[in-house]
Amino acid sequence: MLGCFKYDGPYTLASGRTAKYYYDGKLATQDPPTAWLAGKAIVDVVLESGAEAVGGPEIGSIFISDAVGLAAHLERGVRLPTFVVRKQPKGHGTQSQISAAMTDDGEPLIRPGRKVAIVEDVITTGGSIQKAVDVLREIGAEVVLVVALVERHESGERALRGQGFEVLRLFYTDEEGRLYIDEAYVRRAEAAAERAAVGR
Repeated sequence: MLGCFKYDGPYTLASGRTAKYYYDGKLATQDPPTAWLAGKAIVDVVLESGAEAVGGPEIGSIFISDAVGLAAHLERGVRLPTFVVRKQPKGHGTQSQISAAMTDDGEPLIRPGRKVAIVEDVITTGGSIQKAVDVLREIGAEVVLVVALVERHESGERALRGQGFEVLRLFYTDEEGRLYIDEAYVRRAEAAAERAAVGR
């Protein structure tokens, strides 16, 4: 993860804010072994949430949700399809704002009552995730969990709280960009993995 950080700022972030450092999680999640590790670290927490699909905003969530879906299939024998919330609806074809896996019943994966988990490479202000949450809720889906690989020091995690879903992070940073493991997440993931092992 440390290789994803650049410290020669200032950098302008997607939120419009400036920062001393820049984190590009896709440098890690586009590397298959690293993405696989992220998927394994997240999968049991996602499954335990009751989520029936996993995805998030383009493009940072794509590689993570694919890894989680594969880990669910290969490690847990569970089908966990994925989806992507586009920044804007397509300008052609179905004109949908969501791209999602096919289903056995031929109905849309993301539909009223569907429980979904959102994954993302980074939370800064939480704005991108909030937009995805709003799109999913407009359709009638229920967001049950948000998991980010890294939460920047801007505390976007807090901005997302209080909406009826849990917000978790694997790592977090301080204002200088130093990276820390969230020990609470480690304990949570280990406990979820143990419960999953007992249930098999």
